[in-house]
Amino acid sequence: MGELNGVRLLDILQGAKGCSRVTAAVAYATAKNPFFEHCKANNIFLAFYGLLDEGEAVALPVLDQFLTDGPSSVNCRLIYGHFHSKIIWWHGYGAYVGSANLTSNAWFTNVECGVFYEESELLESTLGIYLEQQFDYLKANSTSLTKELLEAIRTASIENGKARIESLKRELKTNFRDALKGVKRHPGLTSKTKPDGFTKFVEEWSQTLELLRGLRKEFIGLNLRPEWVSDEANPTVHFDQFLHAYYYVKVRGRKDDDEEVGEESKKSVALVNSSYLKNRENSGRALIDAAKWWASLTKAPYGEDVFIKNLAPQMQSEFSEERLSRWTLEDFQAAFQNVHAFKAHARQVQNAKLGLPKGHTEPVGKRLDLVAKWLWEQEREESQHSIVELLRFLIWGKAPSNVAERLWIATTNPEWRFEHFGPSSLGEALGWARPDEYPPRNNRTNKALRSLGYDVRLFSS
Repeated sequence: MGELNGVRLLDILQGAKGCSRVTAAVAYATAKNPFFEHCKANNIFLAFYGLLDEGEAVALPVLDQFLTDGPSSVNCRLIYGHFHSKIIWWHGYGAYVGSANLTSNAWFTNVECGVFYEESELLESTLGIYLEQQFDYLKANSTSLTKELLEAIRTASIENGKARIESLKRELKTNFRDALKGVKRHPGLTSKTKPDGFTKFVEEWSQTLELLRGLRKEFIGLNLRPEWVSDEANPTVHFDQFLHAYYYVKVRGRKDDDEEVGEESKKSVALVNSSYLKNRENSGRALIDAAKWWASLTKAPYGEDVFIKNLAPQMQSEFSEERLSRWTLEDFQAAFQNVHAFKAHARQVQNAKLGLPKGHTEPVGKRLDLVAKWLWEQEREESQHSIVELLRFLIWGKAPSNVAERLWIATTNPEWRFEHFGPSSLGEALGWARPDEYPPRNNRTNKALRSLGYDVRLFSS
């Protein structure tokens, strides 16, 4: 109870220096809290759950620092809706359950009350099981912190909200709700409401996007590169091709053109999940080990050197806003020749769909051109949009400002969507057009990340 009985949270904190991992579910948090400083100073990985509301429950500097520190140091998830827990579990040491938020008032001034259980007590009772159940529940009902989510909070609620007078609070809440459309909202334990498809899509896509951004930063910070990769190479492209080589060499053991089809796809998923189980307890170490392996390569396994030096810059130029507005069919075909997801899907489009006889075959490059031509020539009603309009909207559109929402519209709205032109192909194309903002993502990317121990969903599973 702190000052009331002389037992303080700071005393508990000092005993946790030997921990390597801590999970905290605390609704409110302010900057410069001793808990966050302690985790950082002692290299303790933090899994944090906080409240997401219009009143800056978790201070913006705290959220900024989480993104800066990266996914190997902290995993932050926010609950939008009903949430009020105050739990800190230093794994291997013990858990605090009480009323104290991660604020200066709670730690030093307020009348707070809580209980600390040593790890042995957690194991001997059912409390440890209950805590695990709560964290599982919070994970399922929370949203991963991303750059886009932070900006939505900053612009829609906090800075504007503080300047509003009392009579405009209802407008503030409405703006906040509109700006966070697509963010999973926790309705409370008594509600049976489940997230809709749009919310699930935006959450999953945004979470993996932010993971890619954070891991890219950590990977480049290691400064481990083969001698055939220039230090001027685009960091996103370099990281993507590292993942490419890691998946095909270290996970699969080979690269097959048909690796996404039939039994080979099942085998690849099994290999990925086996690697995930091995690396998930220390994904940061797996990333470092893989980066060291990458740096030791004397030559590119599967043309990664050519892709980094020539193809990626060429693709970025082809998808530029100015160039895209003048595209012809030939430009569309050329630009998507190196979009891995589109190439993989083109192999699976049935001959009948393209007006070809049963049993017809051709090289994969020719097949891709045929599928691209079929897409380009689809008859569209006046209310629908062309391929070029679709790509311009997705890659360079201004509204909606959230690119995840534009991707959802581009793949589900009848006025925009094209058959055989899904989120994997479009998401990857977006990445090659704007790699510094949106690292490209396809199922090969998903498999590489999962193999390294990160909890990423595979499109094929």
